[in-house]
Amino acid sequence: MSSNIFVLLYYKFVAIADPKFETIQHKLVCNGVGLKGRIIISEEGINGTVAGTSTQLRQYVEYMNEHPYFKAITFKRSTAGKLPFAKLIVKYRPEIVTLGKKVDMKKTGQYLTPKAMHQLFEKGEDMAVVDMRNNYEYEVGRFDGAIQPDTVKFYELPEKIKNLKIDKTKKVVTYCTGGIRCEKATALLAEEGFSDVYQLQGGIAKYLEQYPDGYFRGKNFVFDERMITNGDTESGQEVLGKCAHCQKSSDCYIDCAKPDCHQLFICCKDCDKKHSGLCPAALNGLSKKT
Repeated sequence: MSSNIFVLLYYKFVAIADPKFETIQHKLVCNGVGLKGRIIISEEGINGTVAGTSTQLRQYVEYMNEHPYFKAITFKRSTAGKLPFAKLIVKYRPEIVTLGKKVDMKKTGQYLTPKAMHQLFEKGEDMAVVDMRNNYEYEVGRFDGAIQPDTVKFYELPEKIKNLKIDKTKKVVTYCTGGIRCEKATALLAEEGFSDVYQLQGGIAKYLEQYPDGYFRGKNFVFDERMITNGDTESGQEVLGKCAHCQKSSDCYIDCAKPDCHQLFICCKDCDKKHSGLCPAALNGLSKKT
């Protein structure tokens, strides 16, 4: 059974009148189907990653397509050798992706399909490619020439984006794992005066479905027990990450062993053992819970 496990990544911005009721209802439905995963529901919509068999996921998609709020969602599907979640979590939160700042969602960037994105790389388009994920995600895999605003948490972006050394009239193409962070990030860029902003529709996940050996290099970080995907492709064989301690090539993530830190970081096996699973900040007594 484990070899037939699949993962769906999805989101939708939609005004929900009673998100706390929808949270309760959604948990009942997912438990009934037998799914595992993590789902956030708020007044602004839904953001989820769920895992199960093809039959279970088909039942879930059918339910979503009949739902007045959640129909017409674009699902990003990937495979998993085993269930990458230990349990099901369905929560209400004020935001489905936490930016900590209200932005005008009518000012999001223009969508670029994976094909359109690929063609821009093919013809050597003069553009700034900006990775809207966190720095530890960027380290292990990224698009050719992409820059990253040096965020550890997405809610740091409003401040970090002010430091981007990009001409505000230049074409800016953003991307993230599944697309959701770019929705808010491109609206934020518009507020900061950037005039020609685009976002990769469906994110890295959709791009890799069509171009597994395209212009995305290295591994794709995901927030489940798999940690990384794309390792079975030619481009995914590249090891871009470096151990946070010794800078040796590595794409192995660990969770800092210090109880009040738990920062994900790249660490080779030798340094994991040598430093007892501590990140550099924790090792130097600088870490704090964020």
